[in-house]
Parts: sequence; structure tokens; C-alpha cells
Amino acid sequence: MKTLLIDLENGYKSIGSRETIEEKLGLPLLNFNDFTSFRNFIGQLWSRKMVERDVKVGGVSVKQKSYQIEAKEGVEVDCMVIDTASEMSKKYARELKGKAESLQLKQWGKLKDTLDNFFSFTNAIPASLVVNCHCKMQEDHENGVMRVMPYIEGSTKVDVGKWFDFVFYTKVHKAKDGTRKYMWVTARDEHYCHAKDRTQLLDEHIDQDYSIVFDAVKKKGWDSAKILIIGEPGSGKTLSLKTLTKVKGGQ
Repeated sequence: MKTLLIDLENGYKSIGSRETIEEKLGLPLLNFNDFTSFRNFIGQLWSRKMVERDVKVGGVSVKQKSYQIEAKEGVEVDCMVIDTASEMSKKYARELKGKAESLQLKQWGKLKDTLDNFFSFTNAIPASLVVNCHCKMQEDHENGVMRVMPYIEGSTKVDVGKWFDFVFYTKVHKAKDGTRKYMWVTARDEHYCHAKDRTQLLDEHIDQDYSIVFDAVKKKGWDSAKILIIGEPGSGKTLSLKTLTKVKGGQ
């Protein structure tokens, strides 16, 4: 599976050198200093076109228009990884703010619209997508619980999970001998409010291993998967990308 790693935090060293990453993932590691450059690059890989089709409901024919994302000629990307959405949103917020001390109300609105449009576009690309994201604790005063929220600037974080087939939270279990076991929480509860598994085939806690996820994807007959990973720094988000090398073929 040819995997394109977009490293926005310069945190790739936990999985190897640039040369090793290109050798193992099949595509070179890329970095971008600002959101606009990254977004423009995405537009060089995939383009959107309007598709019109006739759908029959009983004896009635209805014209349906929709956008379809296609890879541009010569582009061979089976999976794209964004590490992280947190830094991506910060880069765009800094672009909007410029030299001002804070964002204005209209800029917060533009931030949300732009990020929503970005995730809507990447949700439809003909390739799998992995997005890593840091987390932030948020108190739910009504229910008296602390929720683990994705750390994304603006209000996109409230419903960002809708653009993904899987939303996992990282969890680290430390054994008595000091060894660490890196797990993903796949099922929603009062703390992990975004967690989900659209295949409904995964256990509530699984090893941080993408081959497990893509096995479930294959069983469902899907041609790709969109995956959001939420967790603290050092909880396995980047390190687990090594397991993408175990996934065979384009998903």
C-alpha cells in the first residue's frame, strides 16, 4: 500500500529516517510550513467534478447531482496520513490571525468553514485516510464527566467524527515490569464521545495495529477507509504508523 505521510509536526523520527519511511511506505515523507501550501498540494493530487445521474424511484425519474473526487493522471496514492490535524488547524489559525493578537469573529467562522470543507473533500478521495489528532479534556458540567475531545482549533472539533469511518482513542497500559502496551479504544462511552467503528467488527479495545482495522475493512468489501486517531503526545499515534506496512495492496 503506497502511503503518503504528511508530517506537520516534524515528529517522524519515532518511525525511522526519511529514507526508511520512503522505502517502507513507498512514497516520500512531506512537510508543509503553512496550511494553504498543504491544501494546494492536495488539489494537485485529486480534483473534484460534478457528476449527474438519473435515479428511478418507482415510475419517477429523478436527476441527482453530486461531486466526485478523482485522482489526477499519474497519481498513485493508496493511503494518506496527516500528522496532525491539531497542528494543521493551528497553522491555518496563524495564517488568518497574521500579526493580530487573536482571531476576530469572522475569522473564526472562516476557520470552521475551511476546515469543514477540507475534511469533506478528504472524506471523498479515492484512497484511505489516517488523521492523527491531539486531545484536550473538556468538562461536561451537565453530566459531571470529563470528555476527551479532539484538539482542533475552532468548532470543527465538535462533529469532526462524521467525516470518518473509524474514530479511535489511544490508551497506554503499563505493566508491572514497566513495559507499555499501546491500545485503541473503538467504542463510544461517556469519556470517549467520538469513538466509533462503522464495521461493527472490532473489539472495544484493540492493539494499535492498522492491519486489524483493514482486515475489517476488507471483510466489509470497502475500497478504502477514513480513520481518525485521537490521543495525547507519546501515546502511539505516530509510532503505530509502522503497522501500515503490514496492509497489503490498495485499500
